[in-house]
Amino acid sequence: MKAPIPGYKFGACGKNPFIIFIPPAGEDRLWIRLFMRGPAMDEARGDPFLSRKLLAGDFPPAGPLAAPLQVHGTQIIRASKRGQSADRARGDGVFLDEQGVEGSLRFADCFPVIIASDFPAPWIALIHSGYKGVVENITGKVCEFLFSRGPADPSRAWAWIGPGISGDRYFRKKDEPWTGRGLAAFHSDNFKEKEEAVYFDLGSEIKMQLQNAGLAKEMICTIPLCTFGDYDVCYSYRRGDSESRMFLLACIK
Repeated sequence: MKAPIPGYKFGACGKNPFIIFIPPAGEDRLWIRLFMRGPAMDEARGDPFLSRKLLAGDFPPAGPLAAPLQVHGTQIIRASKRGQSADRARGDGVFLDEQGVEGSLRFADCFPVIIASDFPAPWIALIHSGYKGVVENITGKVCEFLFSRGPADPSRAWAWIGPGISGDRYFRKKDEPWTGRGLAAFHSDNFKEKEEAVYFDLGSEIKMQLQNAGLAKEMICTIPLCTFGDYDVCYSYRRGDSESRMFLLACIK
């Protein structure tokens, strides 16, 4: 019997290990994978189109790939069957609501956030949320886009968070301008001041943002991996991965 809440499991193909994001209650139209540290992602070195090409033997493309230029902002693009390869839009979110197109984002310490539902028809929102994205509340802004402009209902949506850098690993110096913005934006439970640094718990703050947007706590699944600590399976910018990235790929079947 399938669980009535969202879950995940690990898998592997000939080219690369991955995480499968599993919707609740038998919903099988949403295909979502995060490809982790492995041979294909090492070779792709963060190039989304090469990443997709290297996986094609195990996972044939469902259509053109939307792969925005990620800029640590709050813009979300809509995946289109026309594709994005000729003129990649800037954005840190991808919205999918039709078949015949794929969406993707890349990660190395920043958090993948996935929101999805089968109501009123299947849809998926992919979000790239690093420190600046959390401060600017990209997750909340995507939820506003989803739930205030149409019939989508947060009480009928599910979400997954992570893997990303954990709260005991991610810090910023107190004298940095963005640190002050984080102290003003984060809930007091989600940061700790230690000498000349502030440690921020990005994952917990993202979870609060999702709950504030109306998602039920039990419908938010957190992947318990730290990209910095679990370096054997994740890429981490703070540990020296300047190019290689985990590759989030999704489509509606």
